[in-house]
Amino acid sequence: MRITYFISLLLCSCFSYAQSLNKQLVLSSSYVVDHNSSFTRADLQQQKLYPFKQHQKLNIGYNKNAAVWCRFILKNPSSLQSVKTWLCFNNNHIDSLTCYDAGLATTIGDRTVGKSPFIETLAFELNLRPNEKKLLWVRVKKETSYLDFSYSLENQTDLEARSSQKIALTSFFIGIVFLLLMINGILFLMTKKKLYIYYIGYSLLTACYAAITTNFAKYVLFPEFRFFSEGRVYTGALWYIALSIFLDHFLNLKQNQPVKHKAVIVLNAINLIFVVISILLLFFYRDFEFRYFFVLGYAVFLSSFVLLFWASLAHLKIERTQGIYSLVAFLPQLVWGTCLILKTFKIIPYSLGDNWMLFISLYEVFLFGYVLSRNYIEIFLKNNQLMQEVIFEKESSLKTINEVQLRERRNIANIIHDRLGSKIAHILHLFDMKNTGLAKQTIGELAEDIRDISHKILPKALDDGALVASVQSQLVSLNAGLNGTRVELFCYDFPEKIKEPWVYDLYLITLEIINNAIKHGHSNLITLEFYQYSSHYHFQFVDDGIGFDVHATNKGFGLNNIEKRINYYKGSFEINSVKNEGTIIQINIPIHG
Repeated sequence: MRITYFISLLLCSCFSYAQSLNKQLVLSSSYVVDHNSSFTRADLQQQKLYPFKQHQKLNIGYNKNAAVWCRFILKNPSSLQSVKTWLCFNNNHIDSLTCYDAGLATTIGDRTVGKSPFIETLAFELNLRPNEKKLLWVRVKKETSYLDFSYSLENQTDLEARSSQKIALTSFFIGIVFLLLMINGILFLMTKKKLYIYYIGYSLLTACYAAITTNFAKYVLFPEFRFFSEGRVYTGALWYIALSIFLDHFLNLKQNQPVKHKAVIVLNAINLIFVVISILLLFFYRDFEFRYFFVLGYAVFLSSFVLLFWASLAHLKIERTQGIYSLVAFLPQLVWGTCLILKTFKIIPYSLGDNWMLFISLYEVFLFGYVLSRNYIEIFLKNNQLMQEVIFEKESSLKTINEVQLRERRNIANIIHDRLGSKIAHILHLFDMKNTGLAKQTIGELAEDIRDISHKILPKALDDGALVASVQSQLVSLNAGLNGTRVELFCYDFPEKIKEPWVYDLYLITLEIINNAIKHGHSNLITLEFYQYSSHYHFQFVDDGIGFDVHATNKGFGLNNIEKRINYYKGSFEINSVKNEGTIIQINIPIHG
C-alpha cells in the first residue's frame, strides 16, 4: 500500500499536467431521460436537454427500462497541440454505456462483452486535434434498478495509477480471505465446530461481493460474463444473510437472546424469499414492476442491520469480549450499509464508495478470522495446560503409590522385626539350651503370628469378595486390643460377597479411616455402615472424635490417597466434620456389574 501511495505521489506532476490539458478543453454537456428506451439519435434533435456538469451526480431513482442520453460538445482551442483525454462515468454497474463518436459506436458495461480499459471507471478515449470540435452522444442504460452516475474528463496516467491501486488492493483482499478460509477450514476439520463453516461461507460470499462491486470480476476474472448487475444484487443479499447467520452463532443468540435469534431467522427467511421470487420473476416476467421489491428488501436489510447491532450491544452484558468483537467488526458495516440504503432513497446525497466497502469487508473478515483463530489457540493452550496437569497428576499418583508402598513395607518390616524377629531369636536360644519342647511350642506360636500378620495385611477371604467378613474379623482383634474405644459395623442389604475389583481397596480404606479416627480423632465410638442400593454401594464412617475445620484444614496424605482411589472407580468421596463434634465420611461407588 505504501508503494502504491509513493507511486501516486510520483505521478502527481503528470496528473497536474493532464488536468491543465483538460482545462484547456471547452466543454458543454446536457442530458435527457428516455423513459421507454425508444429514442434514436434523430429523435434527440426534438428533445429538451438539461444542463449536466462535470462531477454532478445525476440520480433518476428507480427506473424500468429507461435510458439517459448525454450530449457532449468538446472543443480543443489550441491551434498547436492535440489533446488526449478520457470521458469517464463513475458507476461501474451500468448495464450498457454506448458512446457515438461520428460514425463510430463503442459499448461497454455489465450487460456487454465490452469492458472499460480501467477497473476504476467506465471510460471512453477521446482524441482532439488542434482546433477540433466534437459532438458526442452517450447512451446510459440500466434495466429495472436504481440509476445514478456522474461524468468527468480524466487523464490516462491518473486512471492507470488508480486502477493499479484498486487491482492490487482487491487482489490482496481476496488473497487474505482465501488464506483465512484455509486456516479456518483446517480448524473446522480439527474441531468440527459449525461456527467455522459459517465463517467460511460468509467469507466466500464477501469475496464474491467485493469482486463484483469493485468491478474486479468484470475487469480481471470474467470479462465476457453479462449478468453482473443481477449478480451484484443477489450476491449482496446472500452475503448479508450469511453474515447474519454467522453473527447469530458467534453471539450464540439462540441461547443468550432467543427472541432476537428468532427475529434474525425471520428476517433472513424474508430476504431469501425475496431473492428466490425476484429471480423467478426476472426469468419468467421481465416486465414485472420490481420497485416494491427493492423498497421492501432495503427495509428488511435495514431492520437486520439495526437488529444485529442491538444484539451486539445487549451481548456486552452477557459476554463482554465477544460483544466488543462483534460491535467493532459490525459497526463499520452498519454505517456503510445504512448510508447506501439512505442514499438509494435520496434521503442523503452521498454514500461511502465501493473502496470503503472493500476496506470494511477486509477489516471485518480479517478481524473475525483472527478472533476464531485466537479462540482456537486459547483452547489449544488450555488443553495443553490440562494435559500438563494430567501428567502432573499421574506423576503425583505414582509418587503417592510409591509412598504408600514404602509405608506398607515399613509397617511389614516393623511387624516382622518386633514380633517375628524376637521369637526367632528366642527359638534359636532355646535350641542352644537343648530345650526342644519349649522351642516347638514357640515355633507353633510363631506360625500363628505369621498367619495373623498375613490376615491383617490382606485376608484370604477377600479373594472370594467377602468384604464384610474380612472387616468383622479385623474388628474383633481391634476391639480386643483397644482401651476406651469401640468400633461397630452395621450392614443394610449389603451382600456377603461382592464381585467388584475395588473390594481390596475398600478393605484397606476402611482400616485407614479407623486408624485415623483412633490416632487423630481420639474417638470413643466409631460406627461403620455399609448399604447397597439399586445403582450404587454406600459406605458411611462416623466417629465422635475431636473433629476439625474442613475449610481451614488441608486433607492429609491418607485422605488424599483415599479420594484418588475412590475416584479411580468413578465413585464419590465426601468428608464432613465440625470441631469437637466428630467426623462423617461418606463413599459412593457405582454398581458396574
